[in-house]
Amino acid sequence: MYTPGAVEDDLRELRIGKLERLRGRGFPPWPERFERTHALAEAGALPEGTKGLRLAGRLVAVRTFGKLTFAHLQDRSGRLQIALRRQDLPPEAWEAFHELFDRGDLVGAEGSIFKTQTGEVTLAVERLRFLGKALLPLPEKWHGLKDPELKQRRRYLDLLMSEETRDRFRLRTRVLRALRGFLDAQGFEEVETPVLQTVPSGASARPFVTHHNALDLDVYLSISPETWLKRLVVGGYEKVYEIARCFRNEGMDPSHLQDFTMLEFYVAYWSYEDNLRFTERLFRHLLDEVCGTRTLHWRGRVLDFSGEWPRVDMGGLIREKTGIDLAKCPTADELRGAIAGKGIKLERLDLGRGALIDSLYKATVRDGLIQPCFLTGIPSDILPLARRNDANPALADCFQFLVNGWEIVKSYSELVDPLAQRQRFEEQEKERAKGDDEAMFVDEEYLLAMEHGMPPISGWGMGIDRLCALLSGSDSLRDVVFFPLLRPKGGGGGEGNDDTADVKDFPLSRAEAKALFDANVKSDFLRKHCLASAAVLEGIAERFGKDRDAFWCMGLLHDLDFDRVKEPAKHTRETVEILRSKGVRDERILKAILSHNEALGVERTTWLDYALSCGETITGLVMASAMVLPDKKMASLEGASVVKRMKKKDFAKQVSREAILQCEKIGLKLEEFCDLAVVAMRKIAPELGL
Repeated sequence: MYTPGAVEDDLRELRIGKLERLRGRGFPPWPERFERTHALAEAGALPEGTKGLRLAGRLVAVRTFGKLTFAHLQDRSGRLQIALRRQDLPPEAWEAFHELFDRGDLVGAEGSIFKTQTGEVTLAVERLRFLGKALLPLPEKWHGLKDPELKQRRRYLDLLMSEETRDRFRLRTRVLRALRGFLDAQGFEEVETPVLQTVPSGASARPFVTHHNALDLDVYLSISPETWLKRLVVGGYEKVYEIARCFRNEGMDPSHLQDFTMLEFYVAYWSYEDNLRFTERLFRHLLDEVCGTRTLHWRGRVLDFSGEWPRVDMGGLIREKTGIDLAKCPTADELRGAIAGKGIKLERLDLGRGALIDSLYKATVRDGLIQPCFLTGIPSDILPLARRNDANPALADCFQFLVNGWEIVKSYSELVDPLAQRQRFEEQEKERAKGDDEAMFVDEEYLLAMEHGMPPISGWGMGIDRLCALLSGSDSLRDVVFFPLLRPKGGGGGEGNDDTADVKDFPLSRAEAKALFDANVKSDFLRKHCLASAAVLEGIAERFGKDRDAFWCMGLLHDLDFDRVKEPAKHTRETVEILRSKGVRDERILKAILSHNEALGVERTTWLDYALSCGETITGLVMASAMVLPDKKMASLEGASVVKRMKKKDFAKQVSREAILQCEKIGLKLEEFCDLAVVAMRKIAPELGL
């Protein structure tokens, strides 16, 4: 984590000391304005000899050769080289640049365009302006911005240092512009609806609660704009959409955030079939406009959006994957019994039938739907606001559009019968009373609007963050959100307590995990590494009061494919697929396993990511430290010895010190972590041959 430390404090004081000297030489540190003639990229395209340019940007590199200095400025459009020659500038300006200007400062330069001997377009500086002092230095280009948490916590630095990051967020801007343009051209009207609500409605989700002081009233943050937009349809808005901020007080994983951006629209007189066809048109326009291709590459997968997108039936897929026929399980109790009878483990079974079906589908089917497809045949129990099919009322008139195992779009023919809607709300209220905190409330104001008459309506919703992650090839939604919510640095219990630490109820017992391990891991070295990792992960769980079985299993199984997969960039992917097939569906666990392999490029961002990474890495250092003892026994090894070995770069060089030091991100000092690892591995010393 980058925070100002001793060195940065010294640099900050030095830079503060330059402020008065800048003023004394006629350079106000933070002037009011500067009028530019061109962006840097525009200036770079001008012909040689163009004069009278006024350019501005951040000073990102400086190289001095006696009386000639080259530097690079950077703005939103790119970089441009500038050249300062001592004879072309007043002495005070030349001296000020070399004594008082620092990397990271904002600089204005006036001059003309020429090309260097190497052909690089350059501005010959005739006059310098100082536009803003940076009191803290920029991160080093190659070393200072590897920490994924830093990238999220200090996104402005990530944007400054990474063209890839800038491109990713520009893609998001293009996506929103293309969506708005397409909808506007089709006659839609954009609106805004309330964020603060007295009744949370529009989706099955746990809401955030806050208090309105002026009204002395508890209110909820919007979980969806749905019921508000449909009230506008009652009011005559026949094609209406909103790009809305939504808030759902649920778990976080790479494909879910608790606050996110949603596009929803509603069209009078359409059915879900109309919306399905419209979705194909919209997406093909979006891909052509934003990506210039209908073939996407996401972490080694090729996603083909050309041709006709197939329809797949939810009930049929569940029957194919599990052997459970939903039609033969008309009640929650019967479905619960069928799930138990098949040995399928879900996070919760004390749910209504609709929520059980949804959980079963997500646990067994969804992750396998990789290529673009429309999911239909969805039971009406799942969607309290959707219209039931006339031919088969057990099904909703709806579809989901899925890609890469992600639900990108959900759309249905809306329920417009106020009496049937009241009955659905009341059924949901009963589920809430039984403990389902994601079931809907009865929304009397919405029912009142419905009773004034609703036309046939089809609605449509899509998560913008998830779409942008898909289009940009990002692993996590946090990578496409400028400032995702993070625990305050040093507050609320430290870095060791985000919700990823609370993984539990691993779907395999220790015996089942050991059998899976024995079937896949054969080499002696790898077996010892995984057994040691399991012991250390269990020690971490014990230290923080977490689920010891889940952590032990994760440590044991994290390298299932290592003996078989020879390409580093593919290692852990097969492991994840094996675990999915065995019922491991917690994305926090799967993401941690993927991220421990640095060659894969999945960034570590969560407590669990860091716990697995440092926990499995330190086993190599501990075993190497034991092997150099006279008796080569864990019983003789102390944590302090491991700390000393850690500092010797030539000892066990293949062991990543950087990964081990991530113990600090889970709330352990290095000395504490080494002690923990040694104690944990002593317990299984015979299995390690130590």
